[in-house]
Amino acid sequence: MSKKIFTLIGAGSTVFTPGLMHDLAQSKLSDDFEVHLYDINNESSEIMAQVGNRIATLHNSKMVVKAFTDQRQALKGTHFVTTTIAVGAAAGWKADLEIPRKYGIHQTVGDSVGPGGVLRALRHVPALVSIAEDIADVAPQAWYINYSNPLTANVRGIHKYTGVNVVGLCHGTMHTRSKLLSDLGIVDERVETIFAGINHLCWLLGIKRGSEDLYPILKKAVQDKAGDINAAINYDEGVHSPVSADLFKTFGLYPAPGDRHVAEFFGSYLTRQESGELHWGLQGGLNMTELYIGEKSDLWDELRSQADGSIPVHKRDNQEAERLVSIAEALITGKSHVELAVNVPNNGAISSLPPEAVVEVPALIGANGVTPLRVGALPKAISTVLTQRSQQQELTVTAAREQSRQMALQALYLDPLVASYQKATGILDDAIAFDPRHLGGFAQ
Repeated sequence: MSKKIFTLIGAGSTVFTPGLMHDLAQSKLSDDFEVHLYDINNESSEIMAQVGNRIATLHNSKMVVKAFTDQRQALKGTHFVTTTIAVGAAAGWKADLEIPRKYGIHQTVGDSVGPGGVLRALRHVPALVSIAEDIADVAPQAWYINYSNPLTANVRGIHKYTGVNVVGLCHGTMHTRSKLLSDLGIVDERVETIFAGINHLCWLLGIKRGSEDLYPILKKAVQDKAGDINAAINYDEGVHSPVSADLFKTFGLYPAPGDRHVAEFFGSYLTRQESGELHWGLQGGLNMTELYIGEKSDLWDELRSQADGSIPVHKRDNQEAERLVSIAEALITGKSHVELAVNVPNNGAISSLPPEAVVEVPALIGANGVTPLRVGALPKAISTVLTQRSQQQELTVTAAREQSRQMALQALYLDPLVASYQKATGILDDAIAFDPRHLGGFAQ
């Protein structure tokens, strides 16, 4: 077998990059893998390459890991490209939360929808499309697998402006599935689930064990255990989660992936109590996001020591990386593999959503590439919510590509958490002032 090249752009990711290299090194095909690492911070790539080659030795693999200082050189001849970039880094994400807060707008994550999601898309879409243009030029047959948020807008931009083979991956739906089965006391054997929607607002269409419909059991558990608007701070998703329960009652299907994400799609949940904490237990989601942002740089000392051999390398669990390796193995060998959820252009997979929308659906991976499974039409009310959101994201993608101030303001205004042109203008102008390097083009 000829070498299969994996190129990771954004190689400085302290969790994902080591996790991916561990999982690649443990693949039965790993002796034929070559990993190319590129990051705008050259030191990050070099450290990660040293760590990666030590990981290969740990797993008795002949996999080779190389650092590159030029993106196009890293992409030459590649078969799989993965992006985990964060334009604006942790400071940008923090601003995506803090700037809207000045205008009375509260978010729990702020990386996909809400004003934070729009601002993040304005920074990320141009960068990711630029990467895709290089892929189209030097490795047009490669599969581009993106993890960077906002996933829906990013995948749409990549596909719309370059047409490369692109897939977006997110662990959220998978985690919801596992948590629900655990809460219900159901062993994950012969259990079939179907989720469909868009990233961070996906809906459980069916859950069965053989011929047994498990939805009634789920409904009863949610009715018995879910909280309400005054619920205590919620740090863990599951049948007790009040926002998901409320959406289940309203729309008739259970949403994924957890309250901290699904709440941001609607205008009514993210309100504050007199204490200052968010209603619906959502303060936990915000606390988790702020903690995560604050920890982004804490792992570098450990990685430097692993790179120079001062301490041993050790396995890190990373279900996202495992999924990428499974997908790559299926594409390489042609042996079919079913993925629970991928983000791809719709093209009829969900018949009630626009064909150009990027949707999150199951897919068959194998000799024919990535084939989304058709799930039919979603209920009218859910389709309305998702269609409105996909159209807003389409506007956001176009605004990002064309650096259109007018369209950027429209995209912010159309978000249910903003719903005010004055607030939209203030948020955009404050974001430009904070990060003129990436957002200065929207000043006029």
